[in-house]
Amino acid sequence: MAMLCPVAFFRIWEHNIDVILTSIVFGAALIFALLIIATLIVTIMKKQYRNAGRIVGIGVVLIIYTFIVSLFAGMGEGAFDNFGKRHPIPEGMEYEETIVENVEKRWHSRYRTQQEWDELDSVITERKFLLTGENGVYRYMVYLPPMDEEGDIYLKMYEATTNLPLSEKVVKNRSNIHILPSDTAVIYQMKGISTSSWLEDMREAIVINEGSWEDYYAARTELWFRPTNGGEERLVYSKIFRIEGYSR
Repeated sequence: MAMLCPVAFFRIWEHNIDVILTSIVFGAALIFALLIIATLIVTIMKKQYRNAGRIVGIGVVLIIYTFIVSLFAGMGEGAFDNFGKRHPIPEGMEYEETIVENVEKRWHSRYRTQQEWDELDSVITERKFLLTGENGVYRYMVYLPPMDEEGDIYLKMYEATTNLPLSEKVVKNRSNIHILPSDTAVIYQMKGISTSSWLEDMREAIVINEGSWEDYYAARTELWFRPTNGGEERLVYSKIFRIEGYSR
């Protein structure tokens, strides 16, 4: 039991390092701000107006400093995260690339030509399970074998070398697709990409918070099935993809 606390702390730190460091910066800034306000009030009450001006100047500098540090923490390219750099892909590890950019948009579009349907059927039939997207924003497509039960399919994702869960709740909830029994194999995919609303895409896609843009690492991506009748969930596919996190 004594070892559980350090391990638990490490996992919390691993997943939320950027949030923790940003909170520390803001917490320190808040304490200093309260001290400055208290000092300013006392100085004005003593009618030491010249010193009051200096205190205001210090406060302005503190605000600028806090803004700059929080900008790097929240929007920088992994300034306080570097998840991929801390979890490099081992030499020799086999992984698949995700399908990106115009191909992803075309395949997830609601309107496809017959040629595009044929191309999609060919690729997904061969590869069985695809992860599409980039920059930490992903969807998936799967060629599901015949299933004799109604239920739900969904993803679980882990950093491949340490088994750390990746954005656990978001991955499971947003990847969920309800399926019906079928005597033949069926292609399933997440809801199509919106051409009008970037925010709509972000609300519906799988957004990986660990890491940042171009900070690549290996993610073991598992497809699970849970029957509606309450039976145990079971693993359908498991692949390793090279992914990156979403820069917040």
